[in-house]
Amino acid sequence: MKYPGLCILLLSFVIVLPPTAQAQENWGSYVHAVPVKAYAGKKFRVQVSALIEGVEDDASAALWARVYRTNDEYGFFKIDNDNPMRSREWKSYFLEGTFDPDADTLMAGLIVQYNGTFYFDDFQISVESGRNKWRTIYQNDFEGKAPLLKPGIGEAKQGINTLYSQAVTPTQGRKGHQAIVVTGKDVPNYGSSPTAGKYADVNGIKLYYEVYGTGAPLVVLHGNGGSIANAATHYPELIKKYKVIAVDSRAHGKSTDTDAPLTYEQMAADVNALLDQLQIDSTFIWGQSDGAILGLILAMDYPRKVKRVLAYGSNVQPDSSAIFYWGIQAIEKSLREGTGHEKKLNKLMIDYPHIPYARLKTIQAPVLVMAGDRDIIRPEHTLKIFQSIPKSQLCILPGSTHGGSWEKRELFLDLLNTFFLEPFTMPDTKSWF
Repeated sequence: MKYPGLCILLLSFVIVLPPTAQAQENWGSYVHAVPVKAYAGKKFRVQVSALIEGVEDDASAALWARVYRTNDEYGFFKIDNDNPMRSREWKSYFLEGTFDPDADTLMAGLIVQYNGTFYFDDFQISVESGRNKWRTIYQNDFEGKAPLLKPGIGEAKQGINTLYSQAVTPTQGRKGHQAIVVTGKDVPNYGSSPTAGKYADVNGIKLYYEVYGTGAPLVVLHGNGGSIANAATHYPELIKKYKVIAVDSRAHGKSTDTDAPLTYEQMAADVNALLDQLQIDSTFIWGQSDGAILGLILAMDYPRKVKRVLAYGSNVQPDSSAIFYWGIQAIEKSLREGTGHEKKLNKLMIDYPHIPYARLKTIQAPVLVMAGDRDIIRPEHTLKIFQSIPKSQLCILPGSTHGGSWEKRELFLDLLNTFFLEPFTMPDTKSWF
């Protein structure tokens, strides 16, 4: 299970697409901050006991930890996706890491996702003091007047979700008298809908998708490490105007995978096969980051299927000509430190795509090329993509990042609707003269 919103807020997968900080998302976060300068370079452990009573099958919780360095930059970060909390009996969970050499503060806590009742007790942070020995530097058994964990991720109001509430409760048999309980009610379950979700057998995998609305078809494609749930804040508005086909890309979300390396061409072929099965012969596409790359490939390889493409934060090369070097370093770090599935996703970004600009010139569908003015994608690369596509428009969202679609949600949706629903034009100032 991935928590895409928190990933981007904490800069894990740097090309995962984020939700807005305070949107009514399908997850919420709780955190405690500990000063750790004295423990720089040492190993640490975060642990908690949990009992989960999920209303939905995918309801779960996970530990997470982020190290803030003395230079105000981010250091170690991990969400324990490999060990999600789902047990209906009390069970202990651990997350381990190493403080950066210039570590300043550890932000550690819990995230919950989807609807359910989540019980937590004995939250503890320890530092390795010797071989197989640990020294506790923070402990909260939530007894007496012990404080609750703070909502959010420790940065302004980010990660706070008012659809979740936190309270003290009897522990239901856990040692002691009290625990905390987080209750999620009416939490949107886009990306895990028991009614709208279906699987399509395509190209040797099961591709998960959800369909909403009755208007013109609009395929929504997420970024690396993400899922259908990434666009949860946008679906209620999109469904009013479009038949939304939201897709979990191969090896993402609920879609399955094979042992073969990931390529964007294969992932685009999966979407094309899905459209065949749904008997959709022409569609709008909104692609974010990796999804934007897929949108461009679909427009090149399957031109009859693509009516228009909104490509936000796309790149056609994987190197520093397209991506700022700090972004490449972050992806390389994730590749080194990641395991299994994470490594496969990060390797995709390191090795691909390789789309010649000459191929972009073959795209006949109108394309709106978008990015943030402080994106991970170099603005000159975004400009070159725009200049290479015959029928194209360019939009750089001011005061926004790689997640500008969420940061400027209302503006973004207005631009999306204008591009998809109004006549496509390419006015030129030279016509004035």
